[in-house]
Amino acid sequence: MHLASDYIHPTPRGGRCRIRIYIPEEEIDDPVMICSELCSNEGASVTYAAEQLAAEVIRYNHLRTPLVWIEHYPPETTNNRTEIFNLVSFSSYEVTERGPYLGEVRFLRASTPPSYHRCIHWLTAPSVTPKARAISL
Repeated sequence: MHLASDYIHPTPRGGRCRIRIYIPEEEIDDPVMICSELCSNEGASVTYAAEQLAAEVIRYNHLRTPLVWIEHYPPETTNNRTEIFNLVSFSSYEVTERGPYLGEVRFLRASTPPSYHRCIHWLTAPSVTPKARAISL
């Protein structure tokens, strides 16, 4: 895998998140997206906006699907000691466009709702504790 893109992406309600796109070396592997909550985000959280963010990243970066979508909460967005990574799966990766109505801004959506049932990883930040531990639920 190699880092193909690293940028700040808008979230609904005037927010921002960090998007990192990793492209696999081999076609058999899926692209990996890491969507990080920013401590300065005043808009919708990456969890709340996951469907829209995934659809926008897929469409605007011309990515093949399925892909691996990971929500990331750095220590400064949690309790300053814990870093959280959530592996998110969607029931479908079909990107649909919703038109503006009732003052809604036009946006894209992956299918709803996202699912967290496959795997959730909690990682204790190594800067606070000598050993990082991953726990799968």
